[in-house]
Amino acid sequence: MEQFPLTILTEKDLFEKVEIEKLYQQEHPTTLFVRKGQANLSVQINKVQLSANTVLILDPKSTYKIHSVSPDFEGRIVVYENDYVQKLGLKLNKLQVFKHFKSHLNNIDYLPEKEHNLLWTEIDLLAELLKNDISLDYKEDIVDHLFSAFIYGLAGALLKQEELGKTTMTRQEEITFEFVKNVFENFRSEKLLQFYADKQNLTIRHLSSVVKSITQKTANQVISEFVMNESKILLTSSKISIQEIANDLQFSDPYSFSHFFKKHSGMSPIQYRTEPN
Repeated sequence: MEQFPLTILTEKDLFEKVEIEKLYQQEHPTTLFVRKGQANLSVQINKVQLSANTVLILDPKSTYKIHSVSPDFEGRIVVYENDYVQKLGLKLNKLQVFKHFKSHLNNIDYLPEKEHNLLWTEIDLLAELLKNDISLDYKEDIVDHLFSAFIYGLAGALLKQEELGKTTMTRQEEITFEFVKNVFENFRSEKLLQFYADKQNLTIRHLSSVVKSITQKTANQVISEFVMNESKILLTSSKISIQEIANDLQFSDPYSFSHFFKKHSGMSPIQYRTEPN
């Protein structure tokens, strides 16, 4: 049985694998395409609504929670291993930067129907090729080349929207984007706002004001949400001890972690782990 570093899921797979209002963490890079219907979800610190011809890109380690899905929802989910794009030798530095921006600030992007349909066709063809009952000479090479075409097509479509001015960032958005990216990369070890202000040579006051104007949340709330989401994932998807979780998130001791968790959730880590969520 052939194993590929790529998986294509349909809305049926989504309904079977994902529970409404349950927090999940994405392990691999993932792109969700919506052809029909709507879905409401939270990704990291943001609430987003997906509708026809939209695309959502999730970075590895992103947390998400689905709140509702319309009965007529139709989508495709492309999941690939972290090093697959690098293995294929694709030159996508611009896409990497753009992906960070889309994942952590705007979250979704709308594509013209013609371009969305073309990518959808490529996804469905990949799904057919990945089926184990299809035997072809050079099947692995065919999948690799078709996936390369898909990635280049997606990159081109997203960058075209950027060039059209639909995703041009203001200075405040640039500061907020950089702040959220830095939090995503450092929240386990750095929980004080001074660290993030210093990263951009800003005062705490200025950084806090800008982040609040863009996200409607304080900068400290953003940091706390990242820590809380990671805490909840560790509490519900693993059996490691509170001590180990405190260590992983680099709290000074289990008491400090428990105090932080209760302050932001209203219950202790043990209560959260044992009670239905």
